[in-house]
Amino acid sequence: MPTLPKHFKIDFDFNSLLLDSGHAGRYLVELERFSNIAIYETPIPQEDVEGNKLLRSKTRIPIAMHYGNPPIMTALREEVCDGFVIGGGAKSVIEAGTIAATANKSFWLQLTGSGVTAAWAMHLAAVLTHARWPAINLNHMFVSDMVKPAIKLGNGSAAIPDKPGLGYELDEAALAKYRIDRIPDRPRPNKLYAIRWPSGATSYYRNADEFRAEFVSGKLSVFARGVYMEEVIDNGGREWKEMHARVQRGGVHLKGRPM
Repeated sequence: MPTLPKHFKIDFDFNSLLLDSGHAGRYLVELERFSNIAIYETPIPQEDVEGNKLLRSKTRIPIAMHYGNPPIMTALREEVCDGFVIGGGAKSVIEAGTIAATANKSFWLQLTGSGVTAAWAMHLAAVLTHARWPAINLNHMFVSDMVKPAIKLGNGSAAIPDKPGLGYELDEAALAKYRIDRIPDRPRPNKLYAIRWPSGATSYYRNADEFRAEFVSGKLSVFARGVYMEEVIDNGGREWKEMHARVQRGGVHLKGRPM
């Protein structure tokens, strides 16, 4: 992080994987020394009201939680977080945004999709006073915005068009080009992942979902300094194929780094 410009900020979404306040407290405080960190999102399970209250007292970095868990009145009364992640349909977004504003809580809108969704989210953000945190729309991940002209960003913001509707025209050519009859099944390519432990041991898995399940269930060590994960590329060799066959039955834990 020392190479990042000072104005560049990072939000860390832990997806509750810091597990509990006992493990998370030290970790979050240690990360504070990096000035580019702006927000922590869901460091531990959101339903852990007491744990989240404790974390807020330990760190100076704002904590964001998804609106609705715990119930909003519990979240506000117990002061479990500094702000929210809000998504959903127009009615629910406006309702949640209004309640957050009444409690003087900032939030970001998480309305993901193509440029059509991003344009809609821009209009909502423009009228919701406390949509002060950067939005998450993910339209930059699409090969086409599906609208024209393309949404232009400048200094982290975009101008709200004053034309009818969303203020953008649908890109009919893009709609025709990318139209599909049905959403295809999610591909499950042959993968092999290795968790490299600082002790020199290795744990192998076929996907991150299985690693996460074992981690959450307490079968793996928590936050060993120096641990990292990498993909072991299929080189067509016998060892890779044998290990890949083994991990189909569950994680494989070995001394050293055989692959």
